[in-house]
Amino acid sequence: MLSSPCLPAWQGTRARGARPGAARGVTLIELMITVAVLAIGLSLAAPAFTQQIANYRLRAASESIINGLNYARAEAVRRNSAVSFSLGNTGSGWTVAQVSPASTLQSRADGESPGVTATSTTTSRTVTFTPTGFVDNSVVRLSQINLSSAVANTDTRRIDIFGGGLIRVCDPTVTEATDPRRC
Repeated sequence: MLSSPCLPAWQGTRARGARPGAARGVTLIELMITVAVLAIGLSLAAPAFTQQIANYRLRAASESIINGLNYARAEAVRRNSAVSFSLGNTGSGWTVAQVSPASTLQSRADGESPGVTATSTTTSRTVTFTPTGFVDNSVVRLSQINLSSAVANTDTRRIDIFGGGLIRVCDPTVTEATDPRRC
């Protein structure tokens, strides 16, 4: 082991077998190979990340709609007046409003969950909760919401709104009878 008389022992040492004045570090070729391997790995993982992000957005949209429905029902009971929940025209946006006097209580924009579409199984996109928390069944109402993503091979969700005010989310792809996610 060689050391300089002017430097501490640890600074003047060099690796065994190294030539004096030899450069230490990473060469350009080693760096290019590392970058190429990382690029290949990321390109293979990108589709899975896209699908996972789409599934997260779908779950967020379904939770947002459920929260809006629960909020509309709770406000109907709290205010002792009818409160409506209206699904947006596109995307997964919604609005909760008091029926009389008409006033918007809360809303979510369609763009909060990009790529997610919420559709109604009926012609109506509105459900009204009575002061008792039940659903007003005197008119055609929103009874089921289907959520889907624009990305292929992603999850789907269905939200059912029952007459007694019960709101339930389920996964239409689950078929096992004992699975609580089943529709």
